Amino acid sequence: MNEKENTELIRSMYAAFGKGNLPAILNSVTDDVDWQTLGPQEIPQAGPHRGRDQVAKFFEKIAQNYDIQQFEPREYVAQGDKVVALGYYRGLVRATGRAYESEFAMVFNFRNGKVARFREYADTAAILAAGKK
Repeated sequence: MNEKENTELIRSMYAAFGKGNLPAILNSVTDDVDWQTLGPQEIPQAGPHRGRDQVAKFFEKIAQNYDIQQFEPREYVAQGDKVVALGYYRGLVRATGRAYESEFAMVFNFRNGKVARFREYADTAAILAAGKK
């Protein structure tokens, strides 16, 4: 796939996320995908997730722990087999009812037309603070 097609796949994955369509997301990643949100262990979805089953668990953790109120990818940068999405999100930690917000950078690497590696960089301190009781 070319850079434009890779970017469109990321856009479609974000649209699927917005609709709660987990199967569409999982069909867009390789069987051995390396998926990771960087951050401390106290953030439920942080850490490595390998393979589709673990990516499904990642999204379950998101749904269980957060009420996402705004998710806004704003810019895409594509080069070769990589797409970087820059954006903003805001939500509530379900356990505390406290709000968090952060700009983010999400980096997707492709292999054979699917996402093979994902890294998310965000203000994990803000998310962690919102989760403290």
